[in-house]
Amino acid sequence: MNKMTVMMAVALMAAGVTARTHEVSAWKGETLAFEFETAVEKTEIGFQPKLEGLPAGFVGKIGLARPVKFERQPHSGEFITARDRVEWNAKETALAAGCPRLVVVEVKVPASAKPGTVTFKASGDEVKLTVVDRVLPPAKEWKYFLDLWQHPWAVSRWENAKPFSKAHYDAMRPLWTALADCGQKVLTTTLTKLPWNHQCFDGYDTMIRHIRKADGTWTFDYSVFDEYVAFGKSCGIGPYIACYTMVPWKYFVYGETEDGKELKIQANPGTKEFEDYWKPFLVDFVKHLKEKGWFEQTYISMDERAPEDMRKISAFIVKYGEGLKIATAGNFDPSTMPDLKLQNYSPVIDTVTDDFLAKNLEQRRAAGFITTYYVCCVPHQPNTFMDSPLPESFWIGFYPAAKGLDGLLRWAFNSWPYDPRHDASFGNWRAGDTYFIYQDASPSVRLLELRNGIIAAEKFRILKEEGKRDAELKALAAKYDYFQARKQGVDLAPLRAETLKVVNAK
Repeated sequence: MNKMTVMMAVALMAAGVTARTHEVSAWKGETLAFEFETAVEKTEIGFQPKLEGLPAGFVGKIGLARPVKFERQPHSGEFITARDRVEWNAKETALAAGCPRLVVVEVKVPASAKPGTVTFKASGDEVKLTVVDRVLPPAKEWKYFLDLWQHPWAVSRWENAKPFSKAHYDAMRPLWTALADCGQKVLTTTLTKLPWNHQCFDGYDTMIRHIRKADGTWTFDYSVFDEYVAFGKSCGIGPYIACYTMVPWKYFVYGETEDGKELKIQANPGTKEFEDYWKPFLVDFVKHLKEKGWFEQTYISMDERAPEDMRKISAFIVKYGEGLKIATAGNFDPSTMPDLKLQNYSPVIDTVTDDFLAKNLEQRRAAGFITTYYVCCVPHQPNTFMDSPLPESFWIGFYPAAKGLDGLLRWAFNSWPYDPRHDASFGNWRAGDTYFIYQDASPSVRLLELRNGIIAAEKFRILKEEGKRDAELKALAAKYDYFQARKQGVDLAPLRAETLKVVNAK
């Protein structure tokens, strides 16, 4: 519990406050999440927050943000907690007097709702919800390009289910559906085993079997890939398919012999081994994608590869891929390499300068290319770590709208450590770096605030395209300065509040 939280709790208790009024706004069709603290004057075992008086047609749920333990810094041995896992319909099991609880509310406003203010109660507090006379499209129609990497094998391990069995798909569905509700545009798939070596607690396997026959030729089994893509689309994820990767870390690729023996090959771009492994696959894969009707939606995706490797792989795909699209995340300026045709490029946030935007955005958009940005284990702030203040998650979600980018990429949606409900620590990564959701599909408060920021960004886009409030929107966008936001001690809560005020103005 941080100093500000303690001070707030003490102040509430001293004032004898037992109920307050919370004012929030939403467009018709929007799913709004918000959280608030309540002071506890005595331990209340069995306390359960409730929603009361929600108008007909409005769908709501309420819960508590449960504390999760983690190391303050990786390998430090110093453990702290953060209220991160949202448990809907939760009952209090133990809470020390004077420790504020974090109540989380989610309300879906019907698209047919009448504009105006509705009032209801949440955990005894009054909520005044202003329904703005605007309609937010369904998440699948948002133009915001969200790409949070999924990890099927983490679900398989946790559920003790055979990968891509019915039990595995049943366990993934509520997780993937929750991601679709955030506007996810990309399904994460794998072309070979361990595309990122083994940096996650659970290693990624391949979704496509590469089988080398006795005569040295290759055949490919797409059965898992096809089934998984169909599953992801049925959950509402897509329409795009990201295929990782033709340049895995350390450049090791895998296959098998006809009798099932594993093959491990080092295939550096530009080498004979690379061409022998990837040429027959790429030719066959293009044919398969076209047969399935997925060719236009598919990217060969890469992660933080050196520009010289990008040149080689780009030329290779152009030669054998019949126009197959390329996506990558990196820290270089694509305008300096016009020979690279990167239909989807995501620079790390540090490189998104005014100069970068001026050199790239208009040209890439005119070509029909996607340009997002990403954060990962860096920067320290703003970010979506377990100990990041919640307004940072909102800021991360809204930032692309302010800069004219298409959206956000981030690893990872559900790369869990051993059991993130009880200890979020894992390896060299700061807690929360590798996941936004818990095994039972309970969201983190970080995910809900990220979604709030994405929704605000989508509203901003809609308002901007109308061209009616240009000066106001431009002034708001100018306040999203990364180099200001990363300064120690900066409080992003006022900017969050201002953003919501602007995009929800009548």
